[in-house]
Amino acid sequence: MRRVLPQYPEAARRKGREGRVVLRLVIGACGELKDAAVVEGGGHGFEEAALEAARASAYAPAVRGGRAVECAAMLPIRFSLKGG
Repeated sequence: MRRVLPQYPEAARRKGREGRVVLRLVIGACGELKDAAVVEGGGHGFEEAALEAARASAYAPAVRGGRAVECAAMLPIRFSLKGG
């Protein structure tokens, strides 16, 4: 597994915007990202940044009964300006 953190959109940073995005990920039995979709958007370029990071990340497959299986997962991502 390798988690890539999203880049804070520069326009949102300049405007002092914060937000939250929720993605629905479908991860294949080999750990590959098969699909990523925005379930809840935050505007200001946050959706694009979240999707880009999700696509650049690497995943481990879910395991059921000792076998790797395809699964869906919800991934909330918060964009927060910590201290400015």
